[in-house]
Amino acid sequence: MQSLKLLGAAIVLALSTQALAVGSLAEVTVFDRSEGRRLPVVWHEGRAYVVGKPGNEYQVSVRNRQGADVLAVMSVDGVNVVTGETAHPLQSGYVLGPRSGVDVKGWRKNLSRTAAFYFTELSDSYAA
Repeated sequence: MQSLKLLGAAIVLALSTQALAVGSLAEVTVFDRSEGRRLPVVWHEGRAYVVGKPGNEYQVSVRNRQGADVLAVMSVDGVNVVTGETAHPLQSGYVLGPRSGVDVKGWRKNLSRTAAFYFTELSDSYAA
């Protein structure tokens, strides 16, 4: 269970902390595609967690709350979802128009393919 929390924390923290730190530029949610439900965020000792079931696929959704374009540089397990490189805030991401959003179901392999996000044990994760 702890490893799932850590994986969830990486997802939520990598995506939401930056946005929250600069004035809630975007809304970030994690959706369990296998069960068809939004995963609740649990805050514990200043960190955000989501808990998912091993094997379940999920997506990360980002919605721009601003009236101007926003660049969403997203990472899961410390890996940039667009480039596949170790995540860094200055990397490539998704440009979101005013009040628009994107649902990311996996790491981008090319313009037409992604590798699905799924919950797993920490030892089986990209971060390991």
